[in-house]
Amino acid sequence: MRLKQGDLQQAHSLFTESQRLWERMGEQKNTAEIRRALAGLADVAAAQGKAERAGRLFGAARVLSPLPANFFSEASSIDLDQDIAQARVHLDRAAFEAGWTAGQAMTQEQAISYALQGD
Repeated sequence: MRLKQGDLQQAHSLFTESQRLWERMGEQKNTAEIRRALAGLADVAAAQGKAERAGRLFGAARVLSPLPANFFSEASSIDLDQDIAQARVHLDRAAFEAGWTAGQAMTQEQAISYALQGD
């Protein structure tokens, strides 16, 4: 909700804290929540114009998501495919694609670590 209201700093803080909590609780049981947090942080990065970071986080969320993209919509009103497409259109294409490729090569642990690094 904070992201849609334009409060990027608060949205980033909330998604980061969510990511930390899900990680501490054990990733096996909470993979969907971890993916949602990655996608949320990717949305924040996209809104901040950070193409490489957005691409990396979206790439990791997509590769870690064996579920259909509409799972995100049904579970938390996040439409991953639409968010990815929108970011690709509005951000530097080369930087986004470089991030996307790197993100798709990440393990879940690497993606979490990257997400929690901030910028």
